[in-house]
Amino acid sequence: MLSLVSPCPVCASSKVESVLELPPLPIDTCRMWSSREGAQSALKAPLILSYCSDCSHVFNRTYDDELAEAAQYEEEYENSQMFSPRFRQYAEALSDELITTYGLYQKNIVEIGGGRGDFLRIICDRGNNFGISFGPSYKPEPGDDIPKNVKFIVDYYTEKYANEPADLIVCRHVLEHFSHPRDLITTVRKAVRDRSDLYIYFEVPSGDFILRDQACWEFIYQHCSYFTKSSLVTLFSKCGFEVRDVRERFGGQFLTIETSAAANDITPNNGSRFDREATAASCEAIGPALRAKVANWASYLERQQVNKQRTIVWGAGAKAVTFLNVVDPAGSAILHVVDINPRKAGRFIAGSGQEIIEPSALRGLRPDAIILMNPIYQDEIRAAVHALGLDPALLVA
Repeated sequence: MLSLVSPCPVCASSKVESVLELPPLPIDTCRMWSSREGAQSALKAPLILSYCSDCSHVFNRTYDDELAEAAQYEEEYENSQMFSPRFRQYAEALSDELITTYGLYQKNIVEIGGGRGDFLRIICDRGNNFGISFGPSYKPEPGDDIPKNVKFIVDYYTEKYANEPADLIVCRHVLEHFSHPRDLITTVRKAVRDRSDLYIYFEVPSGDFILRDQACWEFIYQHCSYFTKSSLVTLFSKCGFEVRDVRERFGGQFLTIETSAAANDITPNNGSRFDREATAASCEAIGPALRAKVANWASYLERQQVNKQRTIVWGAGAKAVTFLNVVDPAGSAILHVVDINPRKAGRFIAGSGQEIIEPSALRGLRPDAIILMNPIYQDEIRAAVHALGLDPALLVA
């Protein structure tokens, strides 16, 4: 691994090494483009994955906040996964667990970066709680029935909101977008003050899972950070929190941490040596793994075209943007991407420009193969495809 001079955003260490470089990828992976031409003009930037040997954090050292602003991040943003029964089941089970663990009945919930407030609505409904969602991307849809016990503040969560009543502060799949994650955690710590009964729940994509399973399509420009268990614990410990629980969820794909205000004598936890050694080994292997995956998919797609076999991707999220921009950047081998979120239908994938379609459109296209961007939905997708009277080969990206 090649040494680089770039401080770690979690522990500020200079012991940072480059582990992987990807070609320029779309900066805004969740923007829904209304035309193929617009999608193909999406602003791109290279991604250099780096590893901190002190705290085991993995991050994109080329991330630039100004580029993200230039790409109009949050414009035409769509990232809801609640249309999936599998994902909704997970969100409901998580809500019930947090309610039971922390006695969240008729309590105040603050959610940071909650989008349309899908999770907040669930936890407020099931615990009869009152919730406030902070986030600049929220835009009410026509007919959106906002419950009386849920409020939206279209703004970033900053110190000026520190006095908002809260018994739980929850933040899911937001922290990985912060180029300086300590800023957000420090802000949350100031809001907690000395309250030992105010609990914190954060959820991020698991860097351990991505590296361990060589899930290379998880690398996207918008994600500045790929938290490992070690680096996530280090971050919260250094910011004055005591870790109550840290674990992987959702088939290992999500890394979650539950914390509360730490006593003054708590020593910051930097994770175990074993964790750091495992992450370092995984980082060594990720470059060769990506190159092999790209070569295999390029060969497969070439054979499909020669044999006039139609291939489609299922899942128009961030993974698909990376996958398609790496293996089919011209959008010539794969023409369509299926997604069950109806708000994505008729839009186009950033960069490579494939059209996003609803599942029902498969009846007319009759694909020979469908590439699944996330294997956790495999049973759900197979059932949906069979319900349409189709039996294509299902392949995991």
